[in-house]
Amino acid sequence: MRIALPALLAAAILASPAGAQPAPASPGRPATLGVQANIVFLYYKDIPRAQRFYEDVIGLRLTVDQGFAKIYQISPTSFVGLVDESQGLHRASDTKPVTLSFVTQEIDAWYDYLVSKGVKLRGPVRDATRHPTRGFVAYDPEGYFLEFERFLDHPQNAALNAALRRP
Repeated sequence: MRIALPALLAAAILASPAGAQPAPASPGRPATLGVQANIVFLYYKDIPRAQRFYEDVIGLRLTVDQGFAKIYQISPTSFVGLVDESQGLHRASDTKPVTLSFVTQEIDAWYDYLVSKGVKLRGPVRDATRHPTRGFVAYDPEGYFLEFERFLDHPQNAALNAALRRP
């Protein structure tokens, strides 16, 4: 038995509940991102050891202690969170595919200081060959890369350096 398409459409319309409205359109994207700050969370097997490093060596001050997570302020709107892997969303792993970058004009002073503290470094402080920056990479106690870098005066860095100068 063949039913014609117009008959099927008419049956569907008659079968719909009275007063049925079309599904509401999804809301549009907000006009601005509206983010007040950012927090990068890193996952650790030994939180007390990580805390000692970030407080005593790097000099960060504990801003929020959530028990399983310790949040430190790096700049006015930038934070790093150290999370106990046994209670966080992720587990610590030997592979660290994350680099925490500290943008600073004090590259040489940080290099000399971290060397004096015996912090393991990936190499000497130097100007990069692939992009106009100067810096070095240190390792935190569980192997995360801590990149200390300065974006040199160069047309490629103009927009970022201008943004860094804004209050």
